[in-house]
Amino acid sequence: MTLSQALEALLFSAQKPLTPADLRDALTSAGETDELVSNEFARLKEAEIAGVLGQLKVDYTLVPRGFQLVEKADGWQLVSHPDCARWVRQLFPGPKPARLSPPALETLAIIAYRQPITRADVEAVRGVTVE
Repeated sequence: MTLSQALEALLFSAQKPLTPADLRDALTSAGETDELVSNEFARLKEAEIAGVLGQLKVDYTLVPRGFQLVEKADGWQLVSHPDCARWVRQLFPGPKPARLSPPALETLAIIAYRQPITRADVEAVRGVTVE
């Protein structure tokens, strides 16, 4: 397992950007939970991780792929390539319209029918007090 493969796996699995410190912590603590697994990344430095991330970014730029490695203010993240947006968008339909609860719908019906109306009048018609 190479460092670049391990970094790719972490970035692919993360749902948020990861800093080099986050990546180092994940890589160095991997062998602590299982004594049978040797950890080849136990003494890894953030500078080494930053160098490999930079090289991965260059590699992804040279070979066209459906994703790219992006450095953001709060870390590094694998994201889909902007050219693939029309296909990726199909996986995530737009937001659903907000639904009104029955009491809210009843209140709006009263307001629409009897406008102008005060809050006290609405409460009297509904028979419910709202505090």
